[in-house]
Amino acid sequence: MSDDSSASITVNALLEPLLDAIADRVARRLRADTTPASRWIPLRESPLGYRPTLELIRTGELAVHGIGHRKYLDCEQVDCWLSAHPIAVASKPLGEPDEIDAIVSASRQRQAKRKGTK
Repeated sequence: MSDDSSASITVNALLEPLLDAIADRVARRLRADTTPASRWIPLRESPLGYRPTLELIRTGELAVHGIGHRKYLDCEQVDCWLSAHPIAVASKPLGEPDEIDAIVSASRQRQAKRKGTK
């Protein structure tokens, strides 16, 4: 009986460091897998829009990464492209009503008449 107990102690002594090493490696792998994941944007969720992003990929301005059907964009690359292409805001002169303002004011006048007649 002493042979069986000494054999199990020896096996346990050998397995314990191996299991600890496996647990450490799994923990490191999980940390490595989750940290860069925030760096990648799924192609369909591009802040530039899906079709414009496809056009930018086709022209070579953006690169797509992935395996199989899963395609991702590098968040840093998209941010660099956005900062290099600022959006020009067209301003209209103040005081000049446009067509939408006219429609909105006409709608408000109709609503005011309805409320006054009730």
